[in-house]
Amino acid sequence: MKMTWKKFFYILLGVAVLVLLGFLYILYLVNAVPRKYEQELKIPPSVHQQPAQELLDTVDDIKENIRWGDDLNYEITQQQINGWLATQLNGNPHVSLPDGIRNPRILIDQPQQTLYFTLERSRFTSAISIQLTIELAEQPNTIEIKLNSLHAGNLPIRIKRVFDEIESAMARSGVDFKWKPGTDRTVAIVRIPTVVRIKRERELDITSLEFLKEKVRVQVAID
Repeated sequence: MKMTWKKFFYILLGVAVLVLLGFLYILYLVNAVPRKYEQELKIPPSVHQQPAQELLDTVDDIKENIRWGDDLNYEITQQQINGWLATQLNGNPHVSLPDGIRNPRILIDQPQQTLYFTLERSRFTSAISIQLTIELAEQPNTIEIKLNSLHAGNLPIRIKRVFDEIESAMARSGVDFKWKPGTDRTVAIVRIPTVVRIKRERELDITSLEFLKEKVRVQVAID
C-alpha cells in the first residue's frame, strides 16, 4: 500500500507532537514542588528562630545529662529540626552538604518520614523528596534507614548520583554510615558511638527511638 508524502508528513508531525508533549509533561513533573515542602520554605526566618534555639538548648541539656551520667528521655519536634536547618546549617563547620544541595527539610510522621531538599544542577533545579522509614536495628546503637521512594518533583526516580552524594555527605560529617549488603542501596545502616567523652567517658545505649506526628522521642541509658 502506497503512502502519500502528505500522510507521511502528518504521521511524523503527530509523532513529534507526542514526543514534545511527553517531554513537557516530564519537565512539569520534575519541576513540581511538593506542597508541604513549599509551605516549609515559605516560613520566614524569624519564625524559625525560637524553635532552633529550643533545639540548641536541648542539645546543651543532653550534654549536661551525659556529663552527670543521667539517662536521656527527650522529644525533639519537626519544627525545632527545620528551624535549625533553616537558620543554623549554612556555614556550620561541623556539618556540610554536598555541592548543589540546599534547603533540606524533614517531615516527621508515623510510619515513615520524608526528607526534602533542592537539587541544583547546571541544566535544571528540582525538589527532591525521599520517603524513609527509620528504626532501631537489632545491633546495639544502630539505626536502620530504609529508602521507600525517591522523587524529583512528582516524578519517581532512581539516580545513582543521589545515593553517592548521600554517602559522601555522611563521610564528610564523620557519620558511621554504610549501605546494608544485598539491599541495592535501599537500606542504610548508621552506627551511633557507644562511648562519649564529656569531662569523662560515658557509655551510651539507645533503648528507644519512636517517631510520632511531627516529633521524635529518644531514650538513652547512660552508664
